[in-house]
Amino acid sequence: MRDLLNKVNATFDNSINSSSEDVALQLKIVKNNINRLFEESMGAQQSPVAPVAPVTQSIPEMPAPQPAPAVVEAPVEQPTEPVVAVNPLKKNVFIVDDSVIIRNYLQKLCSEKYSVTSLTSGQECINKLGSMKPDLLLLDLMMPGIDGFGVLDYIKSNGIFVPTIIISGDTTKESIDKAFEYNVVDMIEKPFSEKTIMDKIDRILN
Repeated sequence: MRDLLNKVNATFDNSINSSSEDVALQLKIVKNNINRLFEESMGAQQSPVAPVAPVTQSIPEMPAPQPAPAVVEAPVEQPTEPVVAVNPLKKNVFIVDDSVIIRNYLQKLCSEKYSVTSLTSGQECINKLGSMKPDLLLLDLMMPGIDGFGVLDYIKSNGIFVPTIIISGDTTKESIDKAFEYNVVDMIEKPFSEKTIMDKIDRILN
């Protein structure tokens, strides 16, 4: 095979030498291609090719579709306002006193039988009377700002009828006489006993 290639190359060389420049260039290209193919063919014969095993590619299993997580909306907090716990089946008592001790004590006594609205000042009482009419008013006279007499003036001038028990440390004749010019049904001096106050409340409401 190598001898045959040499003869072919010699033939091409003679033709190249005797041909024009353009033809000679084409003959050189053909000659080079023949030599390259020959060398590749000889190399393939000398190096046995090992069988190539077919390549298999495993396809990973796709995970099963999962249900979308449920969207849980957070509860929206609504603004709240103070609520007076009033039982409609019970009569309602307003306790108006700037002393937290007196308010808490009276609320504890009354809450077993009656609904109670505890108020800290005369102004709070007037504001509440605009939306709610109590069955009984327990009213302190001496309070900062609008005092008990200010509340009584408001009740009288607005034609509101509310039975009122005055609970006060001011028991002078002048204060007593002035208080009974309004719709006051009784007057209790501080300090007072549980029996005294509950007897008077029960008598008025029952």
